[in-house]
Amino acid sequence: MRAIAALLILLVAAPAAASDWLVVPAQSGIAFSPGWNGEAVEGRFPKFSAAIRFDPAKLAQARVDVSIDLAAATTNDKTVNASLPGADWFDVKKNPVARFQSTSITQVKPGQYLAKGTLSLRGVSVPVSLPFTLAIQGNTAVMTGQTSLDRRSFRIGMESDAPGAWVAFPVPVKIRITATRKP
Repeated sequence: MRAIAALLILLVAAPAAASDWLVVPAQSGIAFSPGWNGEAVEGRFPKFSAAIRFDPAKLAQARVDVSIDLAAATTNDKTVNASLPGADWFDVKKNPVARFQSTSITQVKPGQYLAKGTLSLRGVSVPVSLPFTLAIQGNTAVMTGQTSLDRRSFRIGMESDAPGAWVAFPVPVKIRITATRKP
């Protein structure tokens, strides 16, 4: 009887965990659009996975861990597609996956948040901030966010275009995630 009472006390005293979420791949995407030769090149990462724990009332427990398959990157330009996997660009033979791990998620105002974390790409880890909006209706959440990365931070394209004559240094990244609450 004492064991049951102790268990009940632990359950009541323990804070409830934030919700875990499952990405809906068909309704989600990570896109990038670097400037190449003066024009924006639209690209996307069609293969990625994410472990998401989030509850607006429990932001201290919020976590995001995203793995992106760099070999699957594709753009609307054949020349860019041929270059991306190469050693000077994504270097997919040595580093096939990029990974973002959040260190904190804070609310900016209702429905708007800021995720801070580390993006590891090509063996380089860089602090990244991602402002995003989030709408949760029942067991479905829709997140949209945008940030800009500097390709020099990850040593991308530094052999073939170090001065940025062909490929711009800033790379806008847009993210849209639809997720459902884990049962």
